Amino acid sequence: MILDILTKFNCRRKIFLTPEHPFCSYSTEFKVMYTSAVTMQAKLNRNIKPLNNFELERLMKYGLKMNAGDIAWALRNLNEHETVVEYILDNLKTGEEKIIFLMDLVNVAMADNFISPEENEFALKFALKLGVSENIYELVKKYIVCAFEDNVKECFELAKIIKNLYPKIELIDLKYFALQIYESVECTQREINEKKEVRITDRCQIYDDIVLARGTKLVFDHALVRIYGNILLDGGTLEIINSKFIRKSDSHRACINVKDDYSRVIVEKCEADCRNYGMFIRAEAGEVSVKDSNIYHTTRGAAIRFWGKRLDIERCSFSRCYSPEDGGAVMARGGDGSIRDCRFTDCEARRGGAVFATDSIKLNKCHFTNCNVAEYGAAVFYSGIATEENSGFEYVACHPTGAEFVQVISRRGELKVSDEMFLNKSTIIDCPVYVETKGALNILNASLYLNYPIRCAGSIKMKNARIICNYLQESDMLYLENAKQCEILNSEFDGALKTGGINVKGTKIILKNSMFRNMNGGRAVFNAYRPQIKECIFNFCQDGAIYTQGGEIEKCVFVNCRGKSGAGVLMYGRSGLVRRCNFKRCIAESGGGAVDRQVGQNIEKCLFEDCRPQNIS
Repeated sequence: MILDILTKFNCRRKIFLTPEHPFCSYSTEFKVMYTSAVTMQAKLNRNIKPLNNFELERLMKYGLKMNAGDIAWALRNLNEHETVVEYILDNLKTGEEKIIFLMDLVNVAMADNFISPEENEFALKFALKLGVSENIYELVKKYIVCAFEDNVKECFELAKIIKNLYPKIELIDLKYFALQIYESVECTQREINEKKEVRITDRCQIYDDIVLARGTKLVFDHALVRIYGNILLDGGTLEIINSKFIRKSDSHRACINVKDDYSRVIVEKCEADCRNYGMFIRAEAGEVSVKDSNIYHTTRGAAIRFWGKRLDIERCSFSRCYSPEDGGAVMARGGDGSIRDCRFTDCEARRGGAVFATDSIKLNKCHFTNCNVAEYGAAVFYSGIATEENSGFEYVACHPTGAEFVQVISRRGELKVSDEMFLNKSTIIDCPVYVETKGALNILNASLYLNYPIRCAGSIKMKNARIICNYLQESDMLYLENAKQCEILNSEFDGALKTGGINVKGTKIILKNSMFRNMNGGRAVFNAYRPQIKECIFNFCQDGAIYTQGGEIEKCVFVNCRGKSGAGVLMYGRSGLVRRCNFKRCIAESGGGAVDRQVGQNIEKCLFEDCRPQNIS
């Protein structure tokens, strides 16, 4: 069967708007036998085969939510005609169930917009066997025909007549067949207490606070909800599916609050417009699952604040989420969970412009655009060491650049590195770090913010790294204690005018294409033994740049360095070489404005500009 573009569009629209069928919660056996009976009706259609009947497919896949195995089981039962009919007659006991069944028969028959005499006869025979009069059957058929004609006004009037005849049939049940009808309802605490489980599929207003205690369940399915109060989960369950939430309260509290470990919040394919009135979900307990949803315009805290049992966020979009605290869109301080395949746009916070999370929350394949932060982590602030699972991030126009993802290493005592450890994301070192003799620390393409120094007796390698003094004072940034190896390439040390750089004891180091700046309280490189320092820049080192025993210093630049002696280089020992270096405005209090050296050490092809004292000894 060939479908035109408009028909395909209407089919997709119907699928998106389809709520659960009234029998969706029934047993699998019932749903299989039920669809077998409805498929018998579909087989009578001469124009459309059952497998191409859109209404039959909508019933099985989206209304009853049957899997492929159950659908195959239902099709196999078509040969057992008498068994299926007998099962239906025995199990449809209430008048409401019989009416819904007749509606499904007519609905499937109307898949090509009209019902044939054979299909009408089949449905009418079933009605009479179920004890439903012909007049009521004609009323049911007229309702379905009006639904296909999009005659909303007539559908609504017929729905009132059907409800008067069968009071237990709700507009929610009839909406499956006529998606356009709706009524505006008010969700109240009294209704929840009486029914225990409430499902809303229409326009809804919540004016007061609602509490979902244990044993209660509130479901919004294809609903438009304007919420003036708040929903508190005290052990209950809240499901929001294919719905839109509009926050109307100006309260500082979150729209949804979770306070009990038995509570569950499930949000799927939803839109949450918080209108800059506050947060969306605040969960200090329980489980929260948010998937395929769009959340925006949140303030006064993260859109989702969580420290409960389990948090899962997948394929969601967060935009214009602002928090004066941590995490503009998501703040997860505890529990297990994951944040995957999400997009964050225009989010801002104190730490973690989009996400603040602990190491029990895994982040993967997220995209961040124009996310900003006051302190650390333009996109993500991560409390712990990120693993390989925390990868696949994309950043666009996030500020500050180069530190979009910042993790923090914090321990009560000292962190001892006994094996090989890699740091490839920007990291705050919030505890003393000691690299043991057998340990190896590799810092690659990352920035390190030091609150404590790093001490190394093993191996340390840096490439494309930035080492920044944070709250570290009156200390050096890196201490080498008879270390096995130290190799620093294309890196930067910034002492923030509070600390020195590298303090060397009994270690031969290699420095290439690196920068040392804003040093105070110690030299950039102190007490190195025969180092290889090439193509490096030393800028504004206020206690001198290099203090070394011999070694080779080549093609380096020294600018605005100060010291008691040898503001650029102070070298002792029997041999050493300073070659092709450039010294600008390097000033010492005593001998050797730029370089102070001993006999036997060579200076070759160096340039000196405004260095004092002028004599180089």
